[in-house]
Amino acid sequence: MYWFRRPPYLRWVAAALLVAAAAWLDLRPDPTELRPFAAIDLPTGATIEASEIDWRLVPRGVLPPFDDPAGVVVRSVAAGEPLLPSSIATDRVPAPDGWWTMEVRLPKGAVPGQPVQLIVLPADPTGALQSVMGLVIVPTPGQQDPLAVEELPGLIAVPGEKAILAAAAIADGRVSAILGADSG
Repeated sequence: MYWFRRPPYLRWVAAALLVAAAAWLDLRPDPTELRPFAAIDLPTGATIEASEIDWRLVPRGVLPPFDDPAGVVVRSVAAGEPLLPSSIATDRVPAPDGWWTMEVRLPKGAVPGQPVQLIVLPADPTGALQSVMGLVIVPTPGQQDPLAVEELPGLIAVPGEKAILAAAAIADGRVSAILGADSG
């Protein structure tokens, strides 16, 4: 007799497991990860302190990996904005207060924090040489573009009272940089 057949318990269990798995996949939380955000406004050139970082959970893959945001701010970052590898330089030192930064061709082997002396050639051939002491902020990148027309400059800082002299000499191409002993 057909009505005495056993009910399909295994099919019911399989269907219930399938529905439960689908509900779990649909309702589970998105995977998240901690990423650094600026807790306060960070101006360009500021050194990041641990108290200025706010770690927040964000969906995985939204922001690039950046586990150690220690360094110097390359561009200003507003409070609440994520800290990205492109906005922080780890291979630079901050410029001292009252100093101005400028780009100049540096000798190979310059390191951040190393003293640099700019030798300023006079505009007049009978004039005297002048010297401006500075500090290497960002050295010339090690990997130059082989198709570039000229080498990329490094970034140096000079005292405020010598900034005009140095900037004018750099603009006229009347400057040569020499490196001092590494301070680090």
